[in-house]
Amino acid sequence: MTTEGINEVRARFNGVADGWDSNPARVELARGVSEAIQKAVPLTADMEILDFGAGTGLLTLGLLPYVAHVTAVDASDEMLRVLADKLKALGIGNVKTRNCDIGKEPLPESEYSLVVSSMVLHHIVDVPRTLSLLRHCLRPGGWIALADLDSEDGSFHPDPAGVFHNGFDRGKICRWLEGAGFSEVDIHDACRMVRSQPDGTIREYPLFLLTGRAG
Repeated sequence: MTTEGINEVRARFNGVADGWDSNPARVELARGVSEAIQKAVPLTADMEILDFGAGTGLLTLGLLPYVAHVTAVDASDEMLRVLADKLKALGIGNVKTRNCDIGKEPLPESEYSLVVSSMVLHHIVDVPRTLSLLRHCLRPGGWIALADLDSEDGSFHPDPAGVFHNGFDRGKICRWLEGAGFSEVDIHDACRMVRSQPDGTIREYPLFLLTGRAG
């Protein structure tokens, strides 16, 4: 991602970090994605997970009871501050936070059993390159499980700052994952997120869960 793109995303999420968890739809979304990952990936008690774009840790905390440790990575220091405060309040010691742009600060190679993310890819300019970088973080045979929006008309984000994709075509993103060196690629419905529209109506946006294994 370019420096300009990173700064757009960082500014967007730094500005909303304190109130992020107060939105019930976001909490419900994280629950739905967590449940979808639990169904799609055989989680084990010895797993080391990387939560890419972890934000305030809603997905991290949803998966934590089923694994050994989570590294929560995000480019927003304010989001990670909120997560760190929650971890301290809950007395949780098996989550590590890291402020990182993986395009500039590569993570350790072959470190993790599973990489997850929720609603992150549409904030990434070069998704195929990012998928390749994430593959190098995984141990051989490790899993990736990424949830994001199906292609939509741009109405999901009233403010497009830091948004580089209006969702994704499922076939195309599967090909990107295969091109990044993953096998056993699969994609299916994850959950739906409800959003109010400017005219007062309610609209549901479907999310997919994309999974694969590192060679």
